[in-house]
Amino acid sequence: MPKFTPKRQEQILPQSIARVVSRTNLSDVSDVSAMKHILAASARADDELYYQMTLLLKLFSIDKAVGEDLDERAKEIQPSVVRRRQSVKAQGNVVFTRNGTTGTVGIPIGTKVKTADGSVFTTTTFGAISPTSAEQIAGHGIGRDSNFVSVTADVPGTAGNVIAATIIKFESKPSGGISEVTNLAATTQGRDKETDAAFRNRLRAFVSSLARCTVSALEANVTGQSDLATGQTIIVAKAIEDIVNRGDVIVYVDDGTGAAEATASTAQALAVTYTWNGTTTITTPDTTEVAAGDFIQLDSDGQFYEIVSVVPNTSVTISNPGAYVIPTGATQSSIATDLITEGLAGPPPDSAVGGEIRLSLDLFPIKEADPFQVTSSTRGLLTQGVDYVLNPAMGQLNFTPALAAGEKVIASYTYYTGLIALAQKIIDGDPNDRETYPGLRAAGILVRVRTPQVLLQNVIVSPTIKEGYTVDDVKAAIRQAIKDYINTLNIGDDVILNKLVTQMMLVPGVANVVVTTPAADITMLDDQLARTQDPNIVIV
Repeated sequence: MPKFTPKRQEQILPQSIARVVSRTNLSDVSDVSAMKHILAASARADDELYYQMTLLLKLFSIDKAVGEDLDERAKEIQPSVVRRRQSVKAQGNVVFTRNGTTGTVGIPIGTKVKTADGSVFTTTTFGAISPTSAEQIAGHGIGRDSNFVSVTADVPGTAGNVIAATIIKFESKPSGGISEVTNLAATTQGRDKETDAAFRNRLRAFVSSLARCTVSALEANVTGQSDLATGQTIIVAKAIEDIVNRGDVIVYVDDGTGAAEATASTAQALAVTYTWNGTTTITTPDTTEVAAGDFIQLDSDGQFYEIVSVVPNTSVTISNPGAYVIPTGATQSSIATDLITEGLAGPPPDSAVGGEIRLSLDLFPIKEADPFQVTSSTRGLLTQGVDYVLNPAMGQLNFTPALAAGEKVIASYTYYTGLIALAQKIIDGDPNDRETYPGLRAAGILVRVRTPQVLLQNVIVSPTIKEGYTVDDVKAAIRQAIKDYINTLNIGDDVILNKLVTQMMLVPGVANVVVTTPAADITMLDDQLARTQDPNIVIV
């Protein structure tokens, strides 16, 4: 196979001289000869061409391309799928303080505050201080502190991730007697633009994962994906296969903070009071929120009953095919919003024709750890594993036996939103948008997306600080080094004591450090994620 071999002027010139001498009568090859000057100029031009061709080859290699050229190579590998992660601005909250307690002061959106070293943050929510404002800072009392006001760093990147009590200055102080500002907790979520090395590694991982439904494919294709609604991004992902139940896989994902899980419920709370009295007639002064065919529950009981008739603003009558003991009480009631048989022709409408075996939930993936209830209008509460089988990832229900004609079925459950729902869609695909979400999972494979168990790590260290360094500044840098190590570990990664010490020893001004906690390496299970926060770190 031909291979491009660049040549230097020192190689080209002797070859050119030898060829001219062998093929002509010219023989003067001294340094002052016209022939050698001409050949040397030609050799230098060829050398430059070889150099430019070498650079050109680098532009088309993900191993050697850098910057925008590497971005272009990523577009060629998979357009619009693998992109460099851009920098993200840090976010947090600050509290404004005034000296007096008289009157009400407003802090407008767009107020500029900053740290002592000049990192600027802008408020994104409105702040206010009134004579009855709650005390946020110990010792200030009522009427001096504002509510928590959201701020975003002006400059994106990790430089905006500052520790507590460092946002203490104003770019322009608000009017109304505002005297101080501070952040009671660290600002977080600031992220630097992905480096060439990190982006290159992710490109390699993506290419190696193009054989779909491999473990690396599942991990690589969800990593870096962002939920546009929340701004969260999947930073780490790990797929774990069940060695007993082959074809059963759990993919754990996290946004780097341990807060990736978000859920919602299909049970809709009713605003008015319903008085349950142990009979099939429930009284209420307002029935505008319900109608015949809805399924209602007393929240303290949890069982759903179908409403068969309504007396306006007086009462509702429920059916009780399961012969359950109907509860009593006037606490919160709810209706179920996912009628699984909705759209079926019945009769009556929205009930089974008869013979239906497989139906789908409106919303998924399902959080299995929370109660999941399926209620039939003719059989009452159905039992999972007996009356139906649930696919929690795709929201499918397989009924055994099949539904009977006229039977209505509702479901009450908690479902995942945000990053978990996004990752599940990427893995399973979206039948309504196969171009964007073609899917990764092979037929017959069940892949469930979950968040890992976050284990907060306590760290106690005693550093020795070199002369000439400010103790507080070095301690703050040590704290950040600890967080930078632990909070960038992947799911299942152990906390290695030696690596933790190495990170701290790299901090300028640290002569030595003694670690009291942890006393040894901390082992993480496959579904666990090590993280730490400022309150967990003690620097003696």
